[in-house]
Amino acid sequence: MNRKHRRLALGLGATAALSTALLALTPVMAQADTPAHTERFPAAAAASAALQTAASQDAEPEFADETLRISYDNGYKFELRFEGADTAHWKVVAGQDPAEGTVKVEHREESEGVYRLKWTEADGTTVEQVQNWNDDTVTAVIEFEQDGAKQRMDLKGTFDVAC
Repeated sequence: MNRKHRRLALGLGATAALSTALLALTPVMAQADTPAHTERFPAAAAASAALQTAASQDAEPEFADETLRISYDNGYKFELRFEGADTAHWKVVAGQDPAEGTVKVEHREESEGVYRLKWTEADGTTVEQVQNWNDDTVTAVIEFEQDGAKQRMDLKGTFDVAC
């Protein structure tokens, strides 16, 4: 092994050792949540907060495995049935010609109980929807092509969970 490769190996070894040491300390730090501990060890407080945030992001969103009845102010009504959190089956119930489909859903929690979802339907229609589970309201932006021109609908409404 030449000198350049030995330095690289030593550097990688030191990095791996440091990473292992930090990872080994993180769970212990995260368990200590007393104010005295966080005052003495600000890094422990930061590690604890990061772990709590990661744990909440791993939790299933409120809409997972639920069926929602959505009513928009313009009279459109949809049923949105989630299979887990990443797949949804939508169905027009009122206000438009009958249609339905299954889509892959991207989502993120914007704040506690508020989720931003995005999906693209088979015909190219894109939907960006914000569900607020704190007050059962929903907004959506639906973009589609009609007669060769891009159209956009901004919708507001409410939802409830079907039994």
